[in-house]
Amino acid sequence: MSSSVDVIVIGGGHAGVEASWAASSMLSNGTVAFLTMDISKIGVMSCNPAIGGLGKGQIVREIDALGGVMARAIDATGIMFKMLNTSKGPAVWGPRAQADKDAYKDEVQRLIATKTNIEIIEATVDDLIVEGGEIKGVMLDEPLYAKAVVLTTGTFMRGLMHTGESQEQGGRVGEGSAVGISGTLQKLGFELGRLKTGTPPRLSKASIDWESLPSQLGDEEPVPFSDYPCKTFPVLKQVDCRITSTTAQMHELILNNLERAPMYSGAIDAESGPRYCPSIEDKVVRFAERSAHHVFLEPETIDGDSIYCNGISTSLPADVQEQLIPMMEGCQNAKILQLGYAVEYDIVRPHQINATCETKLVKGLYLAGQINGTSGYEEAAGQGLVAGINAVLQIRGDEQVLFGRDKAYIGVMMDDLVTTTPIEPYRMFTSRAEHRLLLRADNADERLTPHARTLGLISDIQWDAYEQRMQTLDVIRRVINSVNAKKSDFPIAEIQEELSEFPPRLVHRVVSDIRYEGYIKRQHAEVKRQAKTENRKIPEGLCPKSIAGLRNEAVETLETFRPTTLGQASRLAGVTPADITLISIAIERFHQHK
Repeated sequence: MSSSVDVIVIGGGHAGVEASWAASSMLSNGTVAFLTMDISKIGVMSCNPAIGGLGKGQIVREIDALGGVMARAIDATGIMFKMLNTSKGPAVWGPRAQADKDAYKDEVQRLIATKTNIEIIEATVDDLIVEGGEIKGVMLDEPLYAKAVVLTTGTFMRGLMHTGESQEQGGRVGEGSAVGISGTLQKLGFELGRLKTGTPPRLSKASIDWESLPSQLGDEEPVPFSDYPCKTFPVLKQVDCRITSTTAQMHELILNNLERAPMYSGAIDAESGPRYCPSIEDKVVRFAERSAHHVFLEPETIDGDSIYCNGISTSLPADVQEQLIPMMEGCQNAKILQLGYAVEYDIVRPHQINATCETKLVKGLYLAGQINGTSGYEEAAGQGLVAGINAVLQIRGDEQVLFGRDKAYIGVMMDDLVTTTPIEPYRMFTSRAEHRLLLRADNADERLTPHARTLGLISDIQWDAYEQRMQTLDVIRRVINSVNAKKSDFPIAEIQEELSEFPPRLVHRVVSDIRYEGYIKRQHAEVKRQAKTENRKIPEGLCPKSIAGLRNEAVETLETFRPTTLGQASRLAGVTPADITLISIAIERFHQHK
């Protein structure tokens, strides 16, 4: 093992994978140390074996446009692809895919192994080396020095798993907890919080009356997540899922045992769980008027026996779970392979990071993933990519990258994290983005790939494919524009034969651009109008207390969140438009007297 590297990435989950990959791509002559507690678990899907969804799918497409791993891995290992929300406009379409979770993990590890400048080290990090407010490395058996460190602890920081009254240290089943790092961060002055997440039981497919349940089918012509050239797609055999539902009898049993659920008994200290992916206990309490909730039975592998019960995440005791499952249609004889459980874990409240993922307290230390209070593989991966990019830029002394809210869902997420204090695990939705027509899943490459090429994230193979795709789009536009059709006339009969020569998803992309041209122009105009305020930097030396007329609430908020731009400041709760005017004047005066 080297005693010194360029970048250290801690944590082998989805954030750690993207951070390591991005940093290694940009460091042609440098080394990335990729530290994980268990090498065999790099890229593992610890909860739902699926990638994408509404808002989440857009993030995966953006990761691909920036040269990342996730899209390539799911394309190689997906077993059911489905475009969600197709009954609505393309701005809110969301690609999603079930994965063979074993194949996905293996593919991620295969891709990582192709990077010769990534040194994988099996270790637990309990302490950071910080000198003069700057990161210098980490303590293992001996010091490992680096110019930047990316911390991606997932749910492992003081992770504690709950099933009823039973408790076990760990961030996921069968694995331990990272205990020391929480204390280290507190000593450095970081404010920690505590959140909760959970997972449902896994059932034996052989014990389910599979054929009696309605099918949930994937798309007949699935669309890949990645634009990386691939000879065959889909690669793996495609499967279908099944749907069942909870019953009034189940709800009654849950209510009768509610005091044995850790979130209701007080056994969990976390402030809250995921509101948008609630446990079945929460669903029964919050939606008392409903007598049933859908439960999707999703295969975890192509030919394996394990079925993920999407919709009944629970931490109820084993005896209650064993009573609940047979109450669902098709599951009367179902065997539980793994009980559902909850896990509570420490987070660093994200107002302590910049939108670059760099911490405000320690230069060169970056946080990504669930440590920032987010939920989901996709959100974690997006942050990991941002952290990996900026870690290298910081080493080079270059200006770090900020993805604007008008440029990427990743930018929306990062801005949300640094301008709010999450009271629940953050999850991406299309509704969080005010420029959805500009941030469609199908145009991520056009928005981000040229910038990624400049940063050194995109290989020649990817860049050549991108340029060819842009040329094809131009040809499609010329063909469509040649008939001068009204926007409502698509598809146009007289050019259907000519258009059939092109990939359907590229044709649809051009058609969407033409159909929504007016709305797109208006969104671009709005972005341009807001740009002066949005991107105006707040000088580090500008003290909120020195701004004349600024209300005490605004001063306190600015001192807590330390926004880097006027746009960020405008989105802080407790900061009014009048406050923004005063801050803007103060910025002008600051520069005049500098």
